[in-house]
Amino acid sequence: MQPPFHRLEEFVGLTPSDINLVRGWAANPRRVARHQPIRREGDPVNGVFFLLAGWAASSVILRDGQRQVIKVHLPGDMLGFPSLVLSSAGETLEAITDVSLCPIPNAAIGRLIEHNPRLTAALLLNTQKERVALMQALTWIGSASALARMAAFLLDLHDRLDSAGLVIDGTFDFPLTQQFIGDLLGLTAVHVNRTLKRLDATGYVDRKKGQITILDFEGLRSVSPNLPPEPAGRAAWSRIGGKA
Repeated sequence: MQPPFHRLEEFVGLTPSDINLVRGWAANPRRVARHQPIRREGDPVNGVFFLLAGWAASSVILRDGQRQVIKVHLPGDMLGFPSLVLSSAGETLEAITDVSLCPIPNAAIGRLIEHNPRLTAALLLNTQKERVALMQALTWIGSASALARMAAFLLDLHDRLDSAGLVIDGTFDFPLTQQFIGDLLGLTAVHVNRTLKRLDATGYVDRKKGQITILDFEGLRSVSPNLPPEPAGRAAWSRIGGKA
């Protein structure tokens, strides 16, 4: 399977040796069926995972037993990086759909950091982009209406899927249950249902089974609580002294 390079290439131009290394990660992919765990919270941290295909999620379980979904992961994402600094995994990684991913052992990450500064920089800068995205999401959950949260979430999904070449004429797969969306956005499943119906009624989106089409981007942006800052792209690499 051809690895999705778009996330790694966003900030740093990859050399042929970089590309061969990433292809090596994909040589023996692991497949996980939908709704099955990839790694559970509290498990040993043996490495990270490069998502080749399918959708996955990060979540944590609160002391009262409720689940808080932290992130929806899409092809090209690196899963499990935050737990590298922990003694055991701090999140559960779960397949939303059937997924194909590459386990990358801790030792391979260490060799990468020591011998391949370009790919290390790509991972570092992408990690910071993830942090900005989480900051944005916190503002949705902390102060925005249900409609604003949903609008921001759909715009974010569209942009991330589009960069992976998985959007056609504004239409993308949407394999998420209303309960899952509620666990992500801090809403009840009933509230999610009502909010999606409101977006349908506005004409901003069109929903069919397992898919969403964004019909009015400006309308959706007008109700979003904020718009993500523009990434610096490869200028970020140049700013810290990286060479093209």
